[in-house]
Amino acid sequence: MNSDIVTRLRRWTHAVNAAPASDLMDEAADEIERLRLELFIRPTLTDAEREVIEWAVRAMRPECRAVLQKLLDRTK
Repeated sequence: MNSDIVTRLRRWTHAVNAAPASDLMDEAADEIERLRLELFIRPTLTDAEREVIEWAVRAMRPECRAVLQKLLDRTK
């Protein structure tokens, strides 16, 4: 059996020995949930990374500074 959920979903109706649809749907829902969590986990920065970015913010023009500051705020 191919472990790729996308391939299995696309071939499900044509497979002679296909798993029950409910099993496949549960697995697809689990994968969607995993991907959503992965997308919405906030990235974190090391202290060294944050320090370098903060240094760069101070050296930038005001319009660039504001954009980079928003990025920093989102990673706290």
